[in-house]
Amino acid sequence: MMMRLEGAALLTLCALALRQIHLLVHAAPAHAPTPVELALGLAAVLTGVGGAAFLLVGPPLLRPYAWPPAERD
Repeated sequence: MMMRLEGAALLTLCALALRQIHLLVHAAPAHAPTPVELALGLAAVLTGVGGAAFLLVGPPLLRPYAWPPAERD
């Protein structure tokens, strides 16, 4: 359950980063993206993807799996 809460928290951070990006991008006058805007974009993507995986899959996401032995020719 804790991992799903962390996923929800990451999605909340993603929403905050997207809101800030929206405010920065639509500021007049139009300008090229700044390093802060690029960093916020990276944060939005990473927290969005991680948060969605944590929230939807939960603890099995990090469970160890047994891989079958590789076939040799």
